[in-house]
Amino acid sequence: MNNQRRQFLNQLSFITAFAALNRPMGSIASISKHINTLHSVKDAVTVYHTNDLHGNFNAVFNGSGGIPQIKALLQKQETNGLILDAGDFLNPAHSLSKQHDVIYAMNSMGYLAATIGDNELLLGEDHLAQLIPSMNFKLVNCNYQFNNTLSKLVAPYIIINSGKFKIGITGVGHQVKGVKYNDAITCANNIASVLKHKEKCDLVICLSHLGYEQQGDMPDNRKLARQSENIDMIISGHNRKLLKGSMVLLNKQKQEVVLNQAGWDGLMMGKAVFNFKNGNQKSGFRGKNIIPGHTNESFVSAFPELRLMEKQLMAS
Repeated sequence: MNNQRRQFLNQLSFITAFAALNRPMGSIASISKHINTLHSVKDAVTVYHTNDLHGNFNAVFNGSGGIPQIKALLQKQETNGLILDAGDFLNPAHSLSKQHDVIYAMNSMGYLAATIGDNELLLGEDHLAQLIPSMNFKLVNCNYQFNNTLSKLVAPYIIINSGKFKIGITGVGHQVKGVKYNDAITCANNIASVLKHKEKCDLVICLSHLGYEQQGDMPDNRKLARQSENIDMIISGHNRKLLKGSMVLLNKQKQEVVLNQAGWDGLMMGKAVFNFKNGNQKSGFRGKNIIPGHTNESFVSAFPELRLMEKQLMAS
């Protein structure tokens, strides 16, 4: 154990012991998580991500799934991180009140950004514009051209600081009837170039609602990864798709791009950790998907049954 790690653990033990005399157990866990986060942000960026929540508050598989379980899972994590969503977090069939409930839940969970899926647009641009003031997170998209009202409320990208690291976040979506569409891959690459070279971001993330895989020449997230430049991670949404964990693909410059998609309806949450060395040079990556209430072992054993459910939903 190196001296830095030993000193960190000593600080954690002291502060936790002090807290135990003065705070309830929930506060102790919060202090411990805060210290772990302070230590991790020195050389790493942690990202938690969801997609296709569909406004769902209910379990969808063996008691697992739904926004409340994702919230509980986030609270159990040892460190804080960026919380992002790749679109379709709302359900257009729900009442306005239920749509607000989803937004308030995401606010309470600490979401920082989400991209726009077709679900968010099915009731019209004006409807989405009316919902945005209730959101504490930012909507990002760089390839749609909206009406004047919505265009002022959606950003082509945002930049977030995590410790000493700058993270640029943009978003793209597939063609939606009634919305002016520009080529998603071209737009994503243009914004990524701005974020990496002009804004000097250490990490560029694209929240993409193109779908994991589409037929023919239709853009999808695997095509985006392979044709991308300057994008470090693609958080995928659309299509009900199950991945055991993150994939690493090569972009146009033969550089690594991380791609992940975390189920649907709050069934899974993705976690990605990017490590850095020598200042701001990427040195490693760890990624996985987590099912609330499941260990890694039970996740693996449940995966064949989940895959069958995926096929049935795709066929319906």
